[in-house]
Amino acid sequence: MSYELTVHPNAVARFDLSGRTVWVVGGAGLLGAPVCCALAEHGAHVIISDLREDRGRSLARDLNSAGLSAEAEALDVADEAAIVELTDKIVSRRGCVDVLVNMTYFYTMTEMDRMTTHEWERGLHVTLTGAFILGREGGRVMKCKGGSIIQFSSMYGLVSPDPRIYPPRHKVNPIDYGVAKAGILQMVRYQAVMLAPYKVRVNAIVPGPFPDAESQGADPDFVRKLEDKCPLGRVGRPQEIVGAVVYLASDASEYVTGTRIVVDGGWTAW
Repeated sequence: MSYELTVHPNAVARFDLSGRTVWVVGGAGLLGAPVCCALAEHGAHVIISDLREDRGRSLARDLNSAGLSAEAEALDVADEAAIVELTDKIVSRRGCVDVLVNMTYFYTMTEMDRMTTHEWERGLHVTLTGAFILGREGGRVMKCKGGSIIQFSSMYGLVSPDPRIYPPRHKVNPIDYGVAKAGILQMVRYQAVMLAPYKVRVNAIVPGPFPDAESQGADPDFVRKLEDKCPLGRVGRPQEIVGAVVYLASDASEYVTGTRIVVDGGWTAW
């Protein structure tokens, strides 16, 4: 078997996103902000959507001040009509959506034995149904020229939370969140197969422990328990999620679809 060696004249170009429109939904959050920054650094025009409109606009201003290209559009992923309308608005203004990154989620924090069906359905509606609608609409507008859809799942879409590491002051990650994030993984596989003829790739990123420094991450005892369960011995830093996103958004991953990249320090490896 022979292999013809081809030396790329500019290897960094594999990750170049210049001229591409990247829509990041949930882009103003703990992981969303560094993701938006990295995508813009690689040349993309980044559209930051978030329920927290002020945060999205502030992030877009900061990126533009740094010489990068970004704008903000408020969006509630619980509103199907709003998703469809904004998708069409972006295409009308930009001509296409090359990459769609969905980082949104919602959960009730109600314990399983006290959760009502309304709370259950509300959690699934935002996290899973919202992901479905975004994937559907992204696929619809990408069919003309191809693209990349990147959905965010979670380590708790692969494994259950360990109740022993949650002290009384922190509620155990709720069941609706894990079920919704597991559903995203199957949805990614399904949509990847259905959209493959149109050169639309669909993949998932599975973050591990990335506690917010303003909430659970402010509790050193809880963080220590998270670290003890992680083979690398520490929790993740927000900037450590961006490489996987840039990879899946770029031509470097042009033969990758229907799968997941786990960024969890080894959490789900044992």
